[in-house]
Amino acid sequence: MSRDLLFEIGAEELPAGYIPPALEQLERGITAGLADARLAHGAVRTRATPRRLALYVESLEERQPDRDEEVMGPAARVAYDAEGRPTKALLGFCQGKGADLADVRRVETPKGEYVAVTVHQAGRPASEVLPALLAGLARGLTFPKVMRWLDDDTRFARPVRWLVALLGDEVLPVRAFGLEAGRETRGHRFLSPAPVRLVRAQDYLAALEQVSVVAAPLALRARIAKQVAAVAAERGGRPVADEELLEICSYLVEWPTAFAGSFDEHYLDLPREVIVTALREHQRFFAVEREDGGLLPCFIAVRNGDERGLDVIRKGNEGVLIARLEDAKFYWEADLKHPPAARVEALAGVVWMEGLGSLREKAARLETLAGLVAKWVAPAAAAAATRAALLCKTDLLSEMIGSGKEYASLEGVMGGHYARRAGEPEDVAAAIAEQYRPRGPADSLPLSDAGAVLAIADKLDHVAGAFVAGKVPSGSEDPYGVRRAANGVVRILVERGLHLDLGEATEQALAPFLAANAALAKDELLAKLGAFWRERVRGTLEERGVRYDACEAALEARLATESGDRPGWCDPPDCLRRGQVMDVFRADERFEPLVVLFKRVANILAKASETLPDRLDPARLAEPLEQELAAALEQARSRTEPLWRTRDYEAILPALLEMEQVIHGFFDAVLVNADDLPTRLNRLRLLSDVRALFVRGWDLSKIVVEGERAQ
Repeated sequence: MSRDLLFEIGAEELPAGYIPPALEQLERGITAGLADARLAHGAVRTRATPRRLALYVESLEERQPDRDEEVMGPAARVAYDAEGRPTKALLGFCQGKGADLADVRRVETPKGEYVAVTVHQAGRPASEVLPALLAGLARGLTFPKVMRWLDDDTRFARPVRWLVALLGDEVLPVRAFGLEAGRETRGHRFLSPAPVRLVRAQDYLAALEQVSVVAAPLALRARIAKQVAAVAAERGGRPVADEELLEICSYLVEWPTAFAGSFDEHYLDLPREVIVTALREHQRFFAVEREDGGLLPCFIAVRNGDERGLDVIRKGNEGVLIARLEDAKFYWEADLKHPPAARVEALAGVVWMEGLGSLREKAARLETLAGLVAKWVAPAAAAAATRAALLCKTDLLSEMIGSGKEYASLEGVMGGHYARRAGEPEDVAAAIAEQYRPRGPADSLPLSDAGAVLAIADKLDHVAGAFVAGKVPSGSEDPYGVRRAANGVVRILVERGLHLDLGEATEQALAPFLAANAALAKDELLAKLGAFWRERVRGTLEERGVRYDACEAALEARLATESGDRPGWCDPPDCLRRGQVMDVFRADERFEPLVVLFKRVANILAKASETLPDRLDPARLAEPLEQELAAALEQARSRTEPLWRTRDYEAILPALLEMEQVIHGFFDAVLVNADDLPTRLNRLRLLSDVRALFVRGWDLSKIVVEGERAQ
């Protein structure tokens, strides 16, 4: 038998941003708790409004299943005396477990002989198990900030006013926050404030709908979206797409009513981003645009209530908005009096990061670094990128960005507008506007080449500076956004297909800091930064579905570049490509035997303690099969060299696989560790050259294969 479970925590209005994390905690907690309690169930759903957090579990079993559990007792030598009679230790064990002496048996364990019994545990009713579980879940919820409203240490995001706990039609005696759960919930605070009695858990959503509450977040979100679109259409436009604002609004209201307001057209002279930000950041209004993308002088708000008194509410909202738009207009006009180029030197008065100088110094570093990055990935964008690098931080001195938090999210974007109005070239203005992209995993990449170059340079400088300043992220803590910056670099390189040597770029980013402080340990910093970048690239490969061992094989390659061998992670898009090819090529029947063979080569070389000669001596290849291997190696080199240059990895692996039989024959007929030292070292050199050819793309010793596991 099963019944549905409802658990609701009713509170004063919760901040919208607190609700989704709390629902995730409730869902994880109830799922884990029911599993531990051995209570089978159907779907787990969460419900919420600003005044409630709720769990709904379908088809929850009414009773735990019985189970038999083997329980180990004392060692046999302790359980019985010399005559074989049970000791007090055994008698106490049996009494504690409710077992008879006749049920005791001896069992052999790695630690010796022990006694054991099988204990039958009868399942408890769900109504007995759930109250403590639900109360613990409620009290265990965490929030960014909490309140105290009782005389004890009880804390919650807002004062809790009621609890509902129903298993089918049965009230569960859940006690928390100084309250005992019942079957009464609450309707809309103003439209239907009287208590609402629930007969069964299944009545929850329908009963709330009758009292002007929509408690299913997805349904509420869909209702808001439909209303907002309809109101926008009445004004001859469409709402500016904003999924985040839709979600926020769905946790701000219980009974939504969308309505339109307007503002004077002259405010449309402000940049689009300023108007949209003024609408959404504090007022949670939706902007409205025409089909061509231009903004209309109106907004859409969502009221928590019905249509009564909308004219008064509309007028109040319009008044608040006009005040904000007036502030924005003042900032904009004041800022246009100071072109970005005129503010560059003033950056010297702004500290960038504690101990790492000013923003003016950062601008100088970015000029140099952007020029280098452009040379590597987009030479045609060098002039625009370096000019943008000099100007890109000047909007931090503007009224719009520096006046407060409301428009802080437009950092960079406003810099682009100011540069454009000051007569800077469009590619410079666009690069300034795109310098912070991507700000996170869901953000878009820079669209222009100069923007991509500047974004990479800015993030490389940020990462290097953070490591110099000791602001290294640890665990889940990353207050300076270092991981976010690094992930942004890798995303730009991978998704735009830009081949940049991250190792060399990091050295260049670090160089100004080393020049300014001779006490810095260069090698130690480079090693830490290398390990950090490697993890960022590995994460990118795994996110894109590359198997863990193929990731390691690609990361541990030694890329042949003009500046020498580089680690496989140094070129992120190339590393991703090699990992993907490795995953696909597993289907080749020769693949696993070759991996096992490669590991044999690697193991032999790892055990060699002598220093190998710089190059192979063909004159010392006396055995026919070592000569054959040398010839096969030279042929593979010749065939693959142009393929390495064009990154045709699908063709490279088959060419390397053709060496398999020759390598097998070499091991069957040639003694690698010959007594004659020059011969031994020459053969080891030959194997090292074979390994090096593979490792240009993959370190196959990192691959896990069935043949290996079977050994």
